Amino acid sequence: MGHCWCKNMAPNDTEVYSPARPSPRSQQGVEPRVRMPKMVESVIVDRLIIEMLTLISTFVDNEEESPVCLVKLHVIAESEEGWIQVVTSMVNVVPLEDPFGPSAITILLDDCPLPSKDLVLRLMHKIFKVSLERASMGELNVRVERNICVVLGCMAEKLAGPNSIAILTGHILNYLYAFLERRVDPRIVLFALIALEKFAHTTENKLEIKSRLDASENNPLLELEKMADSDNYWWRQVGFCAKWALDNVFIVEGRKLSYEEVDMSNINVILNNKDVSEYLKISCDGLEARCDSYSFESVRCTFQVDGGAWYYEAEIITPGVMQIGWATKNSHFLNHEGYGIGDDLYSVSYDGCRRLVWYKAKPTKSNTVAAWKQGDVLGCLMDIDKREAIFYQNGNRIHTCSEIFNTIKHGFFAAASFMAFQQCRFNFGNVPFKYPPKRTYQSFNEFGELTDEEKKVVPRRIYLEQLRHASFREDSCTLCFDDTGCCILEPCGHRGFCSVCTSQLKECPLCRSAILNVRRETA
Repeated sequence: MGHCWCKNMAPNDTEVYSPARPSPRSQQGVEPRVRMPKMVESVIVDRLIIEMLTLISTFVDNEEESPVCLVKLHVIAESEEGWIQVVTSMVNVVPLEDPFGPSAITILLDDCPLPSKDLVLRLMHKIFKVSLERASMGELNVRVERNICVVLGCMAEKLAGPNSIAILTGHILNYLYAFLERRVDPRIVLFALIALEKFAHTTENKLEIKSRLDASENNPLLELEKMADSDNYWWRQVGFCAKWALDNVFIVEGRKLSYEEVDMSNINVILNNKDVSEYLKISCDGLEARCDSYSFESVRCTFQVDGGAWYYEAEIITPGVMQIGWATKNSHFLNHEGYGIGDDLYSVSYDGCRRLVWYKAKPTKSNTVAAWKQGDVLGCLMDIDKREAIFYQNGNRIHTCSEIFNTIKHGFFAAASFMAFQQCRFNFGNVPFKYPPKRTYQSFNEFGELTDEEKKVVPRRIYLEQLRHASFREDSCTLCFDDTGCCILEPCGHRGFCSVCTSQLKECPLCRSAILNVRRETA
């Protein structure tokens, strides 16, 4: 379950804002801090942010009230000076090693009052002094620069349109672009690239960034995309994002799109790019997925299992919150509400970051293995005949779930949900498994079938263009235009939707009335 905390809460207790005793500002071994305006003692804000990071790892219910520390941070951020203090503290104290770090920044900024463009520019230019000169310093504080890039990406996403154009000043563009060229620490490069991609959501910014890339003697993204197969998991993320950006955002004339060059001859099952929530990024071979959005993005694979025992693996590229497991077509992808795989009656999943097994949006704690880390492998076994869904980490059995079979008997797909800045790679059997279970099982790839056309993971912009020019049967689903619109929604009676689309609806898209039943039309 992703985090979507309530935004309308205000604490009655305000003792935390009273001035505290001054703390030493320059102890030996402590890195220099960015200067902050003096309204609330910075040590108090720092402490609240560290407390928030600790709580995120245990917060599992979207219906719970916001943690007190988060509400207090919201109250501080209601004033301009307070907002600057909160953001400055995040930049200074959110650690590199915490798998929740970048996601925590997006959560807090999303729930805080929306700043003006002038306030953002004041923070970046006057306090952080973001510029080409800063990015070109000999020794960089990786944590601080990484966090500044995360903040810039969040602001680009929150302040779209004219405000986003105003924020992308020459100094900020030079700062972000310099990290692509310098090949500094990959954690900085990664979030600088993501920030540029988010700025490009606004057309004017996209043209400005693309002009800079085209003017370079060597387009840095063309070099960075070569890192997609790196043994270093941070550079691998950089390569994935660079390749995706070149395919979808910053198109280079003469460069073949990735899906046109990848060898799919031995791949018979992939992540279904037509059965995915809107902001998830899928690799050109359909086996790797990544989320860089604040929302909780989900996807199912293309192969359905109805009986017997089946196994697949997921290699953990990022050690944060992902819920990986099994789902049916009845499972809903409510990405903006923070619900994903394991958050309903029709799916079950494991989150190795928080070490939780999810079913019906209720977690079961597992202490049999340590929290997953980069390079770990999650094994997922579904034995329908024995009514067992078993999870393994690096071959070690974590948990067995049988409750899901009380609701669903067949029709399972491999599926996963991703919190912000998370990525993993799936193995459906096209290459040998790293930790095959010691029991009889089958692999998807051995039995799956896809046409050459179905194997193409085309960029979303091309897919939408194809839809605009496609001709459709009169009985096509009015939502996806792929399958036959054979379902009637009750009690409203509206029709023309396929079974896949209706399985993801809670209310009628035409009249917004609740769906109590779905009935198939007879021929």
